[in-house]
Amino acid sequence: MPHDPNPFVEAKILVPPDRVAEFYAWVARWLAGEALLPAARRGARRSRRASGPAASSYAPIGAHLDALAADEATLTFAEVERIVDRTLPTSARTHRAWWANTDAHSQARTWLAVGWRVDAVDLEAGTVRYVRD
Repeated sequence: MPHDPNPFVEAKILVPPDRVAEFYAWVARWLAGEALLPAARRGARRSRRASGPAASSYAPIGAHLDALAADEATLTFAEVERIVDRTLPTSARTHRAWWANTDAHSQARTWLAVGWRVDAVDLEAGTVRYVRD
């Protein structure tokens, strides 16, 4: 069999119009190397668990920021842990990306939903500065 110089395969995927956004989100997760849940691979029903900023275990940080009168707040990681009543994951202390203002992270959705964003993170000092948008 001769060697094919084109190592790619073209595939046509039919996606219902009301599921296109979900399909692109799945492709993005796949390209990022995130493993799919076994239930998702088998086409099982979706969880009925609540989702969104209010359902996140980090929701208390959004509520805390929303209640502030000031337009800026600097918190230590220990204060954030006290507010959310849980220990921050190791990645919060070692990777700036954990604090990114992106809808891809449940923790970020909680502060973005109430009009705040992370302005600065000092991993060495263990502090995060939020500013109101």
